[in-house]
Amino acid sequence: MTVREDHEPAPDGPGRTWYYLDHPGCALVLPVTADGTLLLIRSWRVAVGGWCLEAPAGRCEPGESPRETACRELSEETGARAGVLYPLGSVWPSSGSSNEEVHLFLAADVRPGPPHHDDGEVIHPCPLPAPEALALATNGELQDAPTALALLRAHRRGLLPTVSAAPTTAPPTTAPPTTAAPIAAPTAFGQQR
Repeated sequence: MTVREDHEPAPDGPGRTWYYLDHPGCALVLPVTADGTLLLIRSWRVAVGGWCLEAPAGRCEPGESPRETACRELSEETGARAGVLYPLGSVWPSSGSSNEEVHLFLAADVRPGPPHHDDGEVIHPCPLPAPEALALATNGELQDAPTALALLRAHRRGLLPTVSAAPTTAPPTTAPPTTAAPIAAPTAFGQQR
């Protein structure tokens, strides 16, 4: 990623200089198991200083299509493999400061497996029933915009299972959901304190 400077002339004046992040793009995938569970994750996000509930996602590598990125990230972050991959369009999550385009997918009939995270990634599984995840997206408790949009688009297209009414409160965002002792916030480069 590169920070770029661009001068935009204005029709009635000298214009303005803009700075933005030039991003290669990424892919996000909503993994749905045969029983209707979404294999979401909690990631420690330094920029917001907290845990974020989100779908597996990552940057497109050179020469890699968004579909290939989605499959790679699904495997790396959850260990799952997709039976079928449905495209859900794309989104510019921060068009005022970046040209990043996030390509959205839903992976149906995923088969679990062991994850193999990249060095420094701090990720914890957070499987949720699809209706519960959708409720968190619609009531604003799920704050990762691309994940929320992917859930809404998948629901609108009838791709999410509807098995029961969902609760209206999110799992805690201060730590990943576990029955073990809380996990400390990572320090620089994802190492635990």
